[in-house]
Amino acid sequence: MSLTALIIGILYQYWLVAPALRYVSISQWRFIAIVVAAACGVVSALFGLRVLALTGGFMAGLLLGGTWAAWRAPSDVPVSVIAAFESHLKPFWRDVIVLTISATVVAFCCTRFAARRLPG
Repeated sequence: MSLTALIIGILYQYWLVAPALRYVSISQWRFIAIVVAAACGVVSALFGLRVLALTGGFMAGLLLGGTWAAWRAPSDVPVSVIAAFESHLKPFWRDVIVLTISATVVAFCCTRFAARRLPG
């Protein structure tokens, strides 16, 4: 679970600060993020990661990556980690929930589909 959180955190942090995001709308950003979260759910299901571990790791990774991005953002005053966490969570809490749910649902469906296809 901690490896999942670390990988998702790094990916999400770079996703939040990617220069290409200046050229997409918020709805396009959310759509692409949901597709990427779903792809992460598929990959985790293929590696045999349990759905509960994926859910916890994904949520922790999104919170870690968002806090990291907010903490490293240019600022005139020093920002504490708690303030960075709050700064990320206030505008993005819905996105964190939606991305976690989309990854979890896709991983659950892939796991069920793979279990159904296995003989025995």
